[in-house]
Amino acid sequence: MTAGEPALSTDSAQTVSRPSPMDARAWIGLIIILLAAFMELLDVSVVSVAIPAIQRDIDATYAQIQWTLAGYQLAFAAGMITGGRLGDIFGRKRMFITGVFAFVVASLLCGLAPSAGLLILFRVIQGLAAAAMFPQVLAIMHVSFPEEKRAAVFGAFGAMASLSGIAGPLLGGVLVDANVFGWGWRTIFLINLPVGVVALALAPSLVKESRSSERVKLDLTGALLVTAAVVLLVYPVIQGRDAGWPAWTWISMAVSVPVFALFAWWQHARKRRGGSPLVELRLFLQRAFSVGLVVSLLFWTAIASVFLVLTIFLQAGWDYTPLHAGLTFLPLAAASVIGSGVAVPLAPKIGRTVVQLGCLICIAGIVWLMVTVHGRTTSLTTWDLTPSFVVFGIGLGMLIATLNDLILTGVRNDDAGSATGVLNTAGQVAGAVGVAVIGLIFFGQLANRSDEATAASVPKLRHELQAAGLPAPAIDGVVTGFRTCYHDIAHAKDPTQTPASCGRISADPQSAPVVTAAVNKIRPEVQRQDFSDSFVPSMYFQIAVFAGTFLLVFFLPRRTSGEMHGH
Repeated sequence: MTAGEPALSTDSAQTVSRPSPMDARAWIGLIIILLAAFMELLDVSVVSVAIPAIQRDIDATYAQIQWTLAGYQLAFAAGMITGGRLGDIFGRKRMFITGVFAFVVASLLCGLAPSAGLLILFRVIQGLAAAAMFPQVLAIMHVSFPEEKRAAVFGAFGAMASLSGIAGPLLGGVLVDANVFGWGWRTIFLINLPVGVVALALAPSLVKESRSSERVKLDLTGALLVTAAVVLLVYPVIQGRDAGWPAWTWISMAVSVPVFALFAWWQHARKRRGGSPLVELRLFLQRAFSVGLVVSLLFWTAIASVFLVLTIFLQAGWDYTPLHAGLTFLPLAAASVIGSGVAVPLAPKIGRTVVQLGCLICIAGIVWLMVTVHGRTTSLTTWDLTPSFVVFGIGLGMLIATLNDLILTGVRNDDAGSATGVLNTAGQVAGAVGVAVIGLIFFGQLANRSDEATAASVPKLRHELQAAGLPAPAIDGVVTGFRTCYHDIAHAKDPTQTPASCGRISADPQSAPVVTAAVNKIRPEVQRQDFSDSFVPSMYFQIAVFAGTFLLVFFLPRRTSGEMHGH
């Protein structure tokens, strides 16, 4: 038995009727690590709803706000492979507690940050702390529970991961609107303190320690190489659209390829010399892990991008408040929990087929959503979206609950940290790539369809202006100005700025109030049509990714109950 493996007798493994005290502690410990993981995943998205408040309070530029978002995600992605290996070396519980402590301190500093520059710095520290902690979560789950219980354990993780992506905007909107103690946006960071303190107080006694039984040393050169490769790839992907995809973004992504190759070569060389590689290459000899890594990359490409588009569509297109948008996502979150619950008993019976069923259900939900949105310009309520969100959420829960279990089933306990570090890094990189791709598609659609949307509303605008008594030449000028204004809005790189052309729609100061009233009446309809017309074709990307995931799963081991437990 390797270090950290649960000591269960054959009888206890087969005839458990109720949890033993040790089992109870393990399950409560699971709740603690999932709570901490929820906190850190929440911070990927919670900042987005507080952007206007942060800009006003500390006079942050749009570029600085982008760095506040990107700095956390970049540090998180770049540090997880190293963080996972540190858990193998020094102990996964120890690294988990260290990461939580650092995250709490960084959250406090973010909440107290007096300037945008310091906020960015503290967000990067937050991301590094998350990278030290988060890989330990899956590793602890993998080594602390026997195989027959892992379906339920990973189902709980799947429900948590689904909730975190949806809860970020909702919780952020609630906290910013509540303005507790007059702290405003700072509460989105300070809320982490009580959660972190609870985790720090209970984890030492409830989470089981484990580490590699082999004599493993940290591969510093490998850590530097893989960090550099991830940064070279992820940073331009995150910043590319807002920067206009200049040459340096493509050069950086191209350079990441030979750096990744150099890292792989170094891992081989270090292993041949009897050293400890940062990533155990024997992981990739396992079909479940190597194929599963590609499946995970594809899956997270879809998930990160679909939530981005939905958030922008509801808030920027249909003027939902962050709170309203978050509440609209609640049925999806609840359905994902149901989907996880459905997947847990099915996984031991039909194995990888659960993932494929989840893909098909997600596709059905997306198609239903496309039908719901198509042609909408006047009304789109939460109740209109709920049926498609419920279907999509069930499929999503089934996928997340099952996929990690399938991928990690054959991983040795000694390699758990290394494996989960690679798996989590792949998820973060895939999420960044998915957001970049869907950004190109969705914002490109918005720009390309903007003139068509304004043209459809020109007769209504003319009617409003004629009813107000404006002469025909003045109406022609207003229509031209309005079309230019919305064209510039749809093509703008910085959505926080109003194009100068929008201030010149009316050349006559006397008619300005009439023109403003007419434009304000027509513009929301133009906006809704543009967003609805752009949203539907953007969803074909999601369908293609889920379809690709469905096909790739055929290359995973089936992993039925008998195969997983040696029967």
